[in-house]
Order: sequence, then structure tokens, then C-alpha cells
Amino acid sequence: MTECEHSRVGREFLDSVSWPILLRRPAHDQCYCHQCYSSDLPDTLTVAGYTYVIPRGWSRFAVSVDEDFFNHHNVWKTWLNCYHGTSIDNARSCVEHRQLLLPNDITMYGKKLEIREDHIPGEQYVFTTPSIKYAALGCYGHTYDFRSPHDSKLYTIKVVLQCKQKPDSIIVQPETVGAREREIKICPHFPNEVLEWKTKHRSSVMIYGLLLQVKGEDAEDDSNLSLCQSINITENQPHESIIIPPQSASSNENVDNNPKSSPSNEAINNNSKPTRSIASTYRSKWASMSRKRAALLIILVVSTFLPIAALIIGQVYKNDCPMQPWIPRWLIIFGAMGLAGFSLIFITMSITFQRCSKDTEVGNDIGSYMFCLLILFFLAWLIAGSVWIFPANLEVQFNETNKKTYCHKTLYKFAFGLSLVQYSLIGVLVCCCLGNVF
Repeated sequence: MTECEHSRVGREFLDSVSWPILLRRPAHDQCYCHQCYSSDLPDTLTVAGYTYVIPRGWSRFAVSVDEDFFNHHNVWKTWLNCYHGTSIDNARSCVEHRQLLLPNDITMYGKKLEIREDHIPGEQYVFTTPSIKYAALGCYGHTYDFRSPHDSKLYTIKVVLQCKQKPDSIIVQPETVGAREREIKICPHFPNEVLEWKTKHRSSVMIYGLLLQVKGEDAEDDSNLSLCQSINITENQPHESIIIPPQSASSNENVDNNPKSSPSNEAINNNSKPTRSIASTYRSKWASMSRKRAALLIILVVSTFLPIAALIIGQVYKNDCPMQPWIPRWLIIFGAMGLAGFSLIFITMSITFQRCSKDTEVGNDIGSYMFCLLILFFLAWLIAGSVWIFPANLEVQFNETNKKTYCHKTLYKFAFGLSLVQYSLIGVLVCCCLGNVF
């Protein structure tokens, strides 16, 4: 058969980057473009009792594998299919090392691997995904411009590794690119809550193919580049290790992985430890985070309510405190500055979260500086208010409006209570800081 355009351009691209021929297995190459893989063929197969998503629109260039390892561990039949988006240089290094290395590992060339700058710090794992669409996102799979020497036509080429992964090594977690917050479903075959797999076991992920997505220069990029913002998963958020549960059997068997054999539809070893449902896993995560969420919600409500109340009460009773006219003014300025300050911080954080670039650090710094300035202002304003509010408590009266010692009861009591609340918050913060120090 005549070689299709996708395979030809992919092969030319590999030649241009000097991809070692000894790392290739051309006899097992497979193209999934619209010409080579008909629309009548299934989008998914069942492998080891789990869904394997066919990489439609991609061309696989098979790489050499350790056949003895694959046969000894029955990799073709019992391990799951997954993907790892990367660059062509990193893909070559992974294939040369026969595995995906962990951060802080040192390659055979003496290079120490680091976590990418735009990835979550402290995550010392190998990351994969069961979804080709997730692996192809711009923050994972790199895209290259390539001009074919055959017809001088310009193409864009994206790089993803195709792998097999041992089921009981997988830690499942949600996507970390902000899709759930925007209510965007990334993959039609998997929910967003199970799109990321991670493991610390290097040898539990084996590479068997280099996938290239070849597109003409006018083709649309559907990789949702705007999703690339890793803001969902924090360093302290727990993720429990679960075995991927086998799914119902299907007539679509795995005829793709190893052309020399046609594995039967087998479930994961029955001797494996009991599985835990994904739903129960995330219920436990929610329970562990509920206290922090409740505390944050209380802080946000108080921070919003107090400035609004102070602004309203100060404005309504601005002429009803002849004993100390600065008390209503103190409330008005406190309310106005509180609302303006928290609004600016909220806007800054919103803009920061909407971006996927190094500007995120700049946004965080601006927000931190604004927060520090607000703290200093409110501390100074609290001291000034104390000078006006507390001494007046000895002589203030709320009944005889024609005397100089009069101040409206609601106005004064609210200002007095607001001052005490702020001092209480300062005391709590000091105690927390001292507790962390000692």
C-alpha cells in the first residue's frame, strides 16, 4: 500500500531530528489517520479489562522494547495503555533509557532531571494519562513546525509517547489544568476526575511507541491550549493509591499493541488487593479538605461583611457623634478601604488564574504586596481608631442628644466591637505564628 501523508511526514520529521534507527521497529508502525483508520472502526478497545482509547489522527512509530521483560511480565495482556505528552528530545531520552525517569534522577549523560517550571512543585512522580486528548494538551505534548523536504509544505507536529503501565502501580487523580472549574470535559471517554495517573515505580511504565500528530499549517488545533494552568492540585492534597478497576468485557479485543499476538480479554489478576472505587476515594479527599474550606469561607464572609457594615453605619450616623466626630469617619474609611482592597486582590488573583505563563509569578507577587500594604494600613488605622473610641467609653452617653458627650448607640457600639474583633484576630495570628515557631 502507498504510504499515507501522515506517516511520510512523520518519518521525515524523525529523520530531521536524527532519531536513531536502532530505536525503531518499523514493522510494527501503525497509522490512525482518517485514511488508514476508518471512521467505522471503534474509538476504544478493551485491554486488561480497561478502556484503551485509540489515538485517532496520530501515527505511531514503534520503538524497540525488551521482549524478554514484556513476555515475562505478560505486559501485552495485563498492563494498561496510557500516554505521556512530551518533547521530541525528551522522548528520545526516555526511549534510550528504556523508561520514564523521575525528577532528580540523573541520566546516563550526567544530566539531573528537574520538574518543569510550569508544573506543580514537589510532585516527584512519573505522570501518564489514559486519554490521548489530555496528553496532547499544549502544556504536555510539544508542537513543532516542520517543512517537508518532499513538497516544501509546512506542517505542525505534536509529540506523545505511547506506553503500557502496570495497573497496581497507578495513583489516580483529577486533571490539573483547570478544566473542572470551567466545566470543560477534556476527554469523551473518561471523566476529568480520573485523567491523571502517577507513579514512583519507573519500571511500571514501559514505552512501546512514539506518536506524532501531523497537521497542515491551516488545520485547527483542538488541544485546548488555554487549559494549561496547573492550579487544582496542591502539594498537600492527598491522593490515595487505587488499583484501576476492570471494566466490562467488550468484543473489541486488543489487536493493536503487539502485532505478533492477539491477547484475550483478561481481567487484572484476581489475587490483587481489593479495589476501592474512585467515588469513595474523592469523598474521603473532600472530608479531609472540608475544614480548610469552611475556615476559608468564614474568613471571606467576615472580610466582606465587616467593611460593608462599617461603611453603611458610618455613613448613616456620620453626624450623630458630637463627642468624637472621627468615629463615624473612621468607620467610613475602614469600610471603603476594605472593599477597595479586597476587590483589587480578588481581581488580581482572578487575572493570575486565567493565565498559563510565567506571568503567574508576577501576579502572585503583586497580590502579596497589595495584601501587605492593606495589613499595614488597617493596623495603623486600628491604632488611630483606638485613640478615638476607647477613651470615649468613660464619658459617652446615648440618650441626651444635645450634650457634647452624646454618640449614637449603634454607631459607637459597632465601632467598639469592630475594634475588639480586629485585636482578637491579631491575637489569633500571633498565637498561630508562635505555635509554628515553637
